[in-house]
Amino acid sequence: MQLSGNKAWLMLFCLLNISTISCKKFLTAYSQNSSFVESATDLNEILLGDAYSNQLSSTYAMDDDEQLGTIDGTYKITMEYGFHFWQAEPRINTEGDLTNTDQLFNNLYNRIARINAIIHNVPLLKEKGESEKALNRIAGEARFLRAYYYFILVNMYGKPYKPSTAAVDFGVPLKITPDIKDQFTARSTTKQVYDQIISDLLEAEKELADANLTATIRANQASVQALLSKVYLFMENYEQALHYANQVMKINRYKLKDLNFHTEGEDFLNRTTPEVIFTMGSSGIRGSLLQDVPDRPYYRASDELISVYAPQDLRLKVFFIQNSRGEMKVAKKRKSVDVTDDDVSDLFLLRLSEVYLNKAEALAGLERFEEARVTLQELKKNRFKPLEVPPVSADGPELLNIIRQERRLELCFESHRWFDLRRYGVNSKYPFSKTIVHRAVVFTGSKYEDIGYYELKPYEQDAAAYIVPIANDEIAFNQGLLFNEPRPPRLLKQ
Repeated sequence: MQLSGNKAWLMLFCLLNISTISCKKFLTAYSQNSSFVESATDLNEILLGDAYSNQLSSTYAMDDDEQLGTIDGTYKITMEYGFHFWQAEPRINTEGDLTNTDQLFNNLYNRIARINAIIHNVPLLKEKGESEKALNRIAGEARFLRAYYYFILVNMYGKPYKPSTAAVDFGVPLKITPDIKDQFTARSTTKQVYDQIISDLLEAEKELADANLTATIRANQASVQALLSKVYLFMENYEQALHYANQVMKINRYKLKDLNFHTEGEDFLNRTTPEVIFTMGSSGIRGSLLQDVPDRPYYRASDELISVYAPQDLRLKVFFIQNSRGEMKVAKKRKSVDVTDDDVSDLFLLRLSEVYLNKAEALAGLERFEEARVTLQELKKNRFKPLEVPPVSADGPELLNIIRQERRLELCFESHRWFDLRRYGVNSKYPFSKTIVHRAVVFTGSKYEDIGYYELKPYEQDAAAYIVPIANDEIAFNQGLLFNEPRPPRLLKQ
């Protein structure tokens, strides 16, 4: 970093401790006086070190793709069951202890604060004569990351995007300026958050047009277009979702991986897989699901999920392996998750197969059913032997449900399913809902025993439980401007 010693240490300290009082004072001055950042190189260092995510992972097991495994432990393990069982206060463990903070929420907002400072400094450095090409690339990457972080936040802690009510539905706090103010933050609407996401991505698409970034751990124009396709799909803007899916599919750099030629025992996904457009971090593909010795509580692929795969589907052998009990473990990434230089994230991952599915769903939403079937079959040709690809002849809601099912099978354990269940529940044209059941166990003093189950009703009946509440420390800090929708008590059923 091209900073003098004292400046460098001060900026680094405050970027790593942005929530402290002393750093708020520093950043207040920093927003008015940008002398601490003297070049595009300085800004790039902040981008790489403080804007990109390193180890963030999706840790909530709330959907229908995961269930508790068989537990034979003879000693008690404290575990946070609150999310898995959709409790009124989900940050509570089996001992009744409550966690008042949320690492994912705090980490994403801390990175957004750094990004805001980066974007603020780009025009200032241009005025000083720094390289416009380098600064455009930095701004494009920063805007992409801010959009991605807000997309995760609003789909975890806000209401799903429903076109008819998005302008009044609550989203998450939206902050896009670097200034530190002595005031508290309220939730923006879902529409305001999505509008900002789209604005950032459209700007990033232009800013990254000339950036020659080929590593999958750095955002490029294709990354932006893939995320635009996803975001527009969530907004039911099918024309734009289709447009951006096509933009990505025209790029020769990315190819669907044909499982007919997959080498047994190798990773399906890593950073150099031809399907991977963007990933960051080293959290692994649901590494918590790889346990083979069931001596403590753990999650595994649900029986329902496995039952949906056709017997001849090659993904059954590539995506999963059986543990010693015959239960299915996730195995999209089989090599050690400690090998971080070749790892992929389960939260921040964009790949070509998702783009195909975005396109197929958008075409179905536009009632271009034949094109949707063709797009879907292009993906499935790479997932079945040539003579075993299941035919698809459906139209309308039946076809859309087939596409949604294919999305579940293809993208399982990549942090899609929970977001998808939410948006399906409010879809204005083809609403879909289901009841989810999770079995419960308790430690009886010498072993774990099944004691019943908890049930999550369809979104239209149980909407509050589909929204992760903002943690208590943030609610208290904001003195009433932040709120959570009350979540009803969830009782154990026999």
